[in-house]
Amino acid sequence: MPLRCVDLTTKRSVQAFDLSPDQWRILAIENRKARHLAMPCCSSQVILKKSGRGTQFFAHKAVGGCSTAPETETHLRLKGMVVEAARANGWNAATEVVGTTPNGEQWKADVLARKGDLKVAVEIQWSGQTKEETLRRQHRYKESRVRGLWLLRHPGFPISHDLPAARIGGTAEEGFSALVPTGWGEQRLPMQEFLHAAFNRRLRFGVPVGFAATVSTQAGYMDCWRSSCRARTRIITRIIVAFGPNEYDFSVPELGEYPELFEVIRLRLPHNLGIGTIKHRYSRTQGRSYLSNGCISATVS
Repeated sequence: MPLRCVDLTTKRSVQAFDLSPDQWRILAIENRKARHLAMPCCSSQVILKKSGRGTQFFAHKAVGGCSTAPETETHLRLKGMVVEAARANGWNAATEVVGTTPNGEQWKADVLARKGDLKVAVEIQWSGQTKEETLRRQHRYKESRVRGLWLLRHPGFPISHDLPAARIGGTAEEGFSALVPTGWGEQRLPMQEFLHAAFNRRLRFGVPVGFAATVSTQAGYMDCWRSSCRARTRIITRIIVAFGPNEYDFSVPELGEYPELFEVIRLRLPHNLGIGTIKHRYSRTQGRSYLSNGCISATVS
């Protein structure tokens, strides 16, 4: 039950979930006349179908020798949710995207999302898969400079910083959830919340979302870099966020990648410790803006 086919006249992909019911009906009529749609896996002719739950999908008119494994409607629903979350957060996303490693080994991602130079492949593994096969496929993405994110139905997968993953909980009827390892159990999140956090770069390995945390900061002194000032000012050198038994360190520039966490910390910094303003500043040397400490003289003037 693929969600994607190819329009032979325009050479562009067509995604089933991008079409309204009326557009789907019109496309089906056009394809019966022109036969201009083909399957991306084997170039065979396409027919347009709907499942009993109303999910639109493409099917082989005649399977023939195609070896592509059939997909369940559950798989299709999850792929659609991934694409929706990626696009909502500014990524270009499509299903069943094919690529190759530098040494020519081919792969096909359930969903491939792109934003600038970043690429993320999301794999939905409903059936069982060995640890070795999961790591092999993840390494294949790494060789292609693609970040892999796994959603697996079965427990026991090798979760790590290099293999970000969550277990699929729930059903299509009751709603899917993501069961995220935290180091002391699993945290259950609605699947859409988990996916939005992933594509909004709010996930950090081992850090549970929404849990109470203790934040502490470390500070030091330095002289203002401007020769006209040279004021002695206190700067934040390290931020430690503790979740249960785990601690995670951030520098000030790293904290800029987590704006919600930064705002929580900023509002709680004492105002009488001589700390300069922390905000995004542009660096001509680095050619970019990033979160940095400021001079106390500029803060009070």
